[in-house]
Amino acid sequence: MNLNFFLTPFSPIINLFIVTFFLLAKKASCTDPYFLACNPKSCGDGQNISFPFHIQGVQPDYCGYPGFTISCNDKGKPVFNLSNSEYIIHEIHYQNQSLRVSNAAVSGKSPSCTPQIQNISLDDGRFHRSSNSKGLFLLYNCNSTLLSNKSELSNYKVDCPGENETVWTLAMLEDDPLLGSTLDKCGTRVLAPVDVYRGENVGTERMLLLEEGFVLNWTASNCSTCHDSGGKCGFDAATYHFKCFCPDGPHSKQCYSDKCQLCVVLGSLCPRNHGQNISLLSTV
Repeated sequence: MNLNFFLTPFSPIINLFIVTFFLLAKKASCTDPYFLACNPKSCGDGQNISFPFHIQGVQPDYCGYPGFTISCNDKGKPVFNLSNSEYIIHEIHYQNQSLRVSNAAVSGKSPSCTPQIQNISLDDGRFHRSSNSKGLFLLYNCNSTLLSNKSELSNYKVDCPGENETVWTLAMLEDDPLLGSTLDKCGTRVLAPVDVYRGENVGTERMLLLEEGFVLNWTASNCSTCHDSGGKCGFDAATYHFKCFCPDGPHSKQCYSDKCQLCVVLGSLCPRNHGQNISLLSTV
């Protein structure tokens, strides 16, 4: 046999080898579209948003856990909805599953003037208050005549300039000894969480606490195993199960680095997502 035939630069066998090599290399890349879609994103303030959160319209729903949808406000801040009110997200700590938020309605307001806000409900189990938080009662439409005999209550006033002086708005922490005798003299009450690290005794200082926000802990599937294996965490709404999106396709818990190499050795295609039902692609 003439060996020179196999070694010539334009030999069909050499060309076939080169083409086969590049095809196998392409298979080995295994860039699953779900893995690419769930890269962390930002609203512009530098905070990376990733599982269990996802930014509506920027990241697909399957990149986040149900009920953890975030949007970006006109100032480039991440916000999300709690009890039909917008809350600004100031910090997210993924390792201990906590975040610091504040009601968007009080952002940038004068500390001596508070807008009407709503009670916050955390009954669905997604979030719960940290152990450092206390309840701050905002008492609206308080009868100033009935309260005038307690001069110390003037320190709790958070009225806006120019408001009717016959009614007061007060801010009182839930463990304040004067709270019980004051509640029945006010028309509306709202309980807002605040984080208390020192003894704030003046109304305006308590309103600064309201703007600084409070810490919430969340409950959702833990991402650490998937993340540590090089994956992107996500969720399959069809099966209501956590998914680990990996370069070679979705898995149930974590990625396996030798998956693609095994595919190449066996001469088979790496698993890819060519449809919408990601639960059918979970091979491990």
